[in-house]
Amino acid sequence: MTDRSAAQFNAHADRYATSEVHRAGPSLPVLLRLAAPGPGDRALDVATGTGNTALALAPHVQDVTGVDVADAMLTHARERAEREGLDNATFRSGNAEALPFPDGTFTLVTSRHAPHHFAHLDRFLAEAWRVLRPGGRLVIADQISPTPELQTWTDTYQRLRDPSHHAQRPVSAWQALSGAAGFTWAAHEIVPYELPFGWWTAQSGCTPDTVAALRGHAATLDAAQQQAAGLILDGRGEVTAHREPMLVVRLEKPGR
Repeated sequence: MTDRSAAQFNAHADRYATSEVHRAGPSLPVLLRLAAPGPGDRALDVATGTGNTALALAPHVQDVTGVDVADAMLTHARERAEREGLDNATFRSGNAEALPFPDGTFTLVTSRHAPHHFAHLDRFLAEAWRVLRPGGRLVIADQISPTPELQTWTDTYQRLRDPSHHAQRPVSAWQALSGAAGFTWAAHEIVPYELPFGWWTAQSGCTPDTVAALRGHAATLDAAQQQAAGLILDGRGEVTAHREPMLVVRLEKPGR
């Protein structure tokens, strides 16, 4: 995570705090099921944002810590934890690529709707490995490119909308990087999202010029490519929404 990410999310923290897509979108119950949190778990939620995943874990674990680079997002997380009486949830500033914790601190690490912002996913995976105890698990939910061939187009589309976007990787890239970090790929599911264009652009504060640039970028694809990219068009050929596949994966650190 970078200063650009902090600036983007500090500026739009209020929108993310009230976003039902982030608070309770369809990837969250799948993440919780694959994580299988229990009362003995010490959990860490990386790039926690307004704390949605951390606070969903809190009733099931011994304690949970959420880290993020955006202080305004953390303020919302702390306020919600206090409102809901979740005193086993704490939030602090922290970078996904240099986590501020000793080796082997946690039994469960999660990160939801965030790794596409990480410039160095290999560093995040190495840090997650380091702070996990042997036998621990890392459970991630993140948007993916529908095909490797569309990743360059998809990354440009996402970055026009949100300059803090880095890479929307296909499943094959996730498998290679997590395996190189030492993790075992235990289970995964692909969860479909459908995001209305107006909501999606407003969520990140897009200007009219940016909206026009996004529509122009969509028009660079032919009809078959638009379908493969998940674009939903109206009768005039303008984007009204897009389908975004979300990978939810459980990665395990071998050992006891």
